[in-house]
Amino acid sequence: MQSAKTKQFWQRHVDGWRSSGLTQKQYSQKHGVNALTLAQWSHRLKRDRTEVPGRALVPVRVVGEVSPAPIQVQHGAWRISVPVGTDTHWLATLMREIVAC
Repeated sequence: MQSAKTKQFWQRHVDGWRSSGLTQKQYSQKHGVNALTLAQWSHRLKRDRTEVPGRALVPVRVVGEVSPAPIQVQHGAWRISVPVGTDTHWLATLMREIVAC
């Protein structure tokens, strides 16, 4: 696990790069940091923002008759309908991408 100091250091550089208008390579050369490490931290910090603690998709067992009507899923302004039997892994991936938008 990375130290809070390291995470803060890279968060400042990722924010600085994003607001600079420079490419990662140009920003890295100007500030003396490794361009590959900047890219890795940019990805990691973005991923960390999309993972909301305390929220998770959980399996649900439907008891009784299943309706053939599509399943409606909504998050904010996004609403999708998926047929019964849709692959749950695909749906979970889709929902994570929607939440990241």
